[in-house]
Amino acid sequence: MVQRIHTLVFSGMLLMFMLLTAVTAHAQDFSECQQIVKELLPVFNRSFEENDPSLLRDESYQRGLRKLKAAYTLYNKENFQPSDSVQKMNNEAVMLALSGNYPKALHIMQELGLSTQNPQLKYNRGLFGLLSGKYTSARNDFAEAPNGTQAKLNILVAYAKEKNYTEALNFAGSNSARNSAGKWNFNIGLVHKFEGRLPEAADEITAAIRQKDEMAYRLQRGDILMRNGNEKRAVKDFEKVARKHPKAQIRYANALLSLNQFGAAKTVFEMYLESGDKTFRGDAFLGIAHAYYGLQQITEAQRFYRLAATLKRETPALQTGIANTYLSRHEYQTAFTYFDRVIKKDSTYLPAYLGRAVAYYGQKKYELALQDFKKAEKALDVNNKFLADVFVTKAFSEYYLKKPAEAQKDFLTAIRLDPTRYEALAGLSGILIDQKRFPEAGQYMAKALMYEKNYDRMWSNYGSLLLHFDMYKKAYQVFKNAIALNPANINAQNGWGVVLLENDQLDRSMALFDSLVKENPELPFLHNNHGIVQAYIGNRHEQRHQADEANARYDGSFQDFKKAMAAAPSRKFYNVNQGNVYRYQEKYDEARLSYQSYQDKSALNNTAVLYAGQERIKDAKYYLGIAIQIDSMHRVFQYNMTILANGKQKEMMKLVASADENSPFSDIGIKYSRDGFVTIYLYDYEYDVLTFPGRHYMPLPVAEYKEDYFIPDYDFKLVPYEKKKGKAVRKKKVRYKSQKVKLPGSRARSGTKCPVLF
Repeated sequence: MVQRIHTLVFSGMLLMFMLLTAVTAHAQDFSECQQIVKELLPVFNRSFEENDPSLLRDESYQRGLRKLKAAYTLYNKENFQPSDSVQKMNNEAVMLALSGNYPKALHIMQELGLSTQNPQLKYNRGLFGLLSGKYTSARNDFAEAPNGTQAKLNILVAYAKEKNYTEALNFAGSNSARNSAGKWNFNIGLVHKFEGRLPEAADEITAAIRQKDEMAYRLQRGDILMRNGNEKRAVKDFEKVARKHPKAQIRYANALLSLNQFGAAKTVFEMYLESGDKTFRGDAFLGIAHAYYGLQQITEAQRFYRLAATLKRETPALQTGIANTYLSRHEYQTAFTYFDRVIKKDSTYLPAYLGRAVAYYGQKKYELALQDFKKAEKALDVNNKFLADVFVTKAFSEYYLKKPAEAQKDFLTAIRLDPTRYEALAGLSGILIDQKRFPEAGQYMAKALMYEKNYDRMWSNYGSLLLHFDMYKKAYQVFKNAIALNPANINAQNGWGVVLLENDQLDRSMALFDSLVKENPELPFLHNNHGIVQAYIGNRHEQRHQADEANARYDGSFQDFKKAMAAAPSRKFYNVNQGNVYRYQEKYDEARLSYQSYQDKSALNNTAVLYAGQERIKDAKYYLGIAIQIDSMHRVFQYNMTILANGKQKEMMKLVASADENSPFSDIGIKYSRDGFVTIYLYDYEYDVLTFPGRHYMPLPVAEYKEDYFIPDYDFKLVPYEKKKGKAVRKKKVRYKSQKVKLPGSRARSGTKCPVLF
């Protein structure tokens, strides 16, 4: 009996507790729904702030959505009345929007007549319209909304997304939105960016960062700074958020690439790959390939380009990177194929035009190369030291097409960017040689040889410049270097023969020129120099009183000069050398005519010597005086004038005539003189046109990120149902009855009578 009483009491208490909790649950359902929405909205907005839709697929967000739907279903079941239809449709639209079904959410709200309804409903409809791309209707709804800051912000975004940038800036100028966590300034900055006003854009986004330091703000300002060429500041922005966000990490590494910090960039890309995130693996492989290319590790670069190609589409940056590696290996046709493919897909991609220009150059298609250089003109940064080789390539293309002014300008640019760029130094020397600016040409070639010592043509050209200044002793070692590098270099061998002669090694010089003339009879300068050697040997025979041998050499010399003039009639200075032979043969009229055929200072000196030999001292002094006026520092003119002025020509003639092989005179012009005067012979030599294989290093085609998106503020609100006068749940009082116990023989009285003890 007692157990039964306990059971009844416990059941009553449990029933009362359930009734009380049911009433409490009904009262808390809507606030619970609002609380869940409040928890979901930051994630929803962050997916737009970070341009990362994957956040809405995250399990925690989806779990929150399911929780919201369950709570709202319970709330709707207990509280919905037919008069709550509008609120119900709004709330269902909010849940659809939070689930990503924006068009359906907007469709539901458009079915409602909201002219007299709660303004919050219109504001929600505006948000759905903004999400669905219905910007005009969204602005109209926001204009009637009570949400001041958020409504203004979203109106600005609606103008901007509509690409109505002028109206967006006008609206921003006449309104302000405080407490927007920087979104207001960020969106204004982005409008400026689209309008091409990058400095103003950077200023606005800086103001946004001061309000709230968000990843999107840092990335956008970094992108603007990169485009403005301020990579160092951009690196700081990317680095600030790189540790928290993978996309920022990739941006940071690419910015390091643009600063040519290839090792550091490679490390950051590798750290990303180790993180396990797979979103940007293709970008990371591409970045590592770029880094290896910058480090001149071409094989590794190609390996990572291939890895990137398995994950990324054939983007211009990827294809151009691959092509650049082929340029480095001088595989111009393969490189051309890649560059041409990029240009056909994207005719605005300037790095591909630069690369194709270099590929054309490598194939000796210089006109086409210059056409592509012209198209890529905006990419030719005259302050980027890594473009030195590109300017060298452009300059040589111009030089080979006989455009020396343009070539000279580009060579100078390359030298300014890289003072050790020997290709540019040597190329500029070639232009100066053509312009007969020999002193400057020699200076530039000497600098070039400081950085490149294994190119025989550079040595032979430098040697020929030394011959121009009669610097035979210095030229001796220069030509020796050239021949050691390439014995087949005709110009080097020609110069070597001249310096052997000037070094008083007549027989070696004669043997060399005999061989050269035999192998290359078509070259006039070899005949000319061969004739000079024969003339000197003839003088030596004359000093030894070997008249027949001397005359044979003079005849051979005359024939050499004749062949040279026949092969190159424009080279009038050969007449000076032929005039010398006429003088030795005592054909003075012919000698005078030969000298008159080439009226330069050397011809004037030799004319003076001719007259001095005929004892016409006054005429000799006249011609020699003119020569000295032309070149007062010329040592031969000064020497001859001294002999002439002092009347010592006969004494010198006797002295040199009696000299033997051990003569004290080191100058062959004096040692082998027939009359005590120095007769000038004009050597002929040519300069090689220089060609270089190219140390091709192209600017890295670092991917430009065009992640430009406006950031609205989605602050959906659920609308509660109207409060109803429902059935009140009365709280019943539980009465407990005392148990009646009847004793045998007792009267029928209620209760139990206790015995009186006292």
